[in-house]
Amino acid sequence: MSLQNSEKGCHTDEVEPLAGTQSRAEGMRQLGDQSTLWNNSKRKCFQAKEVIYRETEAVDRICIIRSGLVKLLSYLPNGRARIVRLHAKGQWLGIEGMLGDPYEHTAIAIDDVVLQHVPIQSLQHRLMDEPRRLLQLLKQWHIDLAQADRWISEFSTGGIKPRVARLLEYLAELEYNSPADTVELLTVCEMSEILGVTPESVSRIVATFKRSDILQKQSDSLREVYRLDSLRLQQEAIK
Repeated sequence: MSLQNSEKGCHTDEVEPLAGTQSRAEGMRQLGDQSTLWNNSKRKCFQAKEVIYRETEAVDRICIIRSGLVKLLSYLPNGRARIVRLHAKGQWLGIEGMLGDPYEHTAIAIDDVVLQHVPIQSLQHRLMDEPRRLLQLLKQWHIDLAQADRWISEFSTGGIKPRVARLLEYLAELEYNSPADTVELLTVCEMSEILGVTPESVSRIVATFKRSDILQKQSDSLREVYRLDSLRLQQEAIK
């Protein structure tokens, strides 16, 4: 089944120009942008909370995120959803399809998302023609594996308060591609789905961080953007 269509935000199925038409600085930001793999690809836009694809659907295309944040969900037998991964700009979606597998998770846009995509068969042919491009695919699998390891070690062990602190550090890093002192918060429910705890527990801890000025609201932002006291947050993260 193909990607869900978005009717708003931008024109869908817009053909992406050949690589090399953008500035070199922009092209060097992410590994995926350096590759001719995305020549003649198309773009799709998704609004916040819109489903991009669903678990068990057949993978017919590989995507790279050009803007926005995407959450991958896995559903427990009791129907409860857990966020098992977050993907940001420059990361790929659907690479399990390279092995002939269906989508392993349900992907949902956290905010407005722009994806660039190519048919999976086209990508497979390009990789066969240019074997060195396989390194890019391996790079993406390594990123996913490293994120899974971090998910287990930082978000599934220890007390709830240090886990929330580590999650805030991770979100700042993910959103800005490096350790940062600014973070845009997810919803309390989303954070609880990552940590596997109740929304009430997360809400109390976030409120504590706000009262103690570890999280300081940016007065010029209409979104949930906060300045971090990185040193104090790090101290909370290692308790």
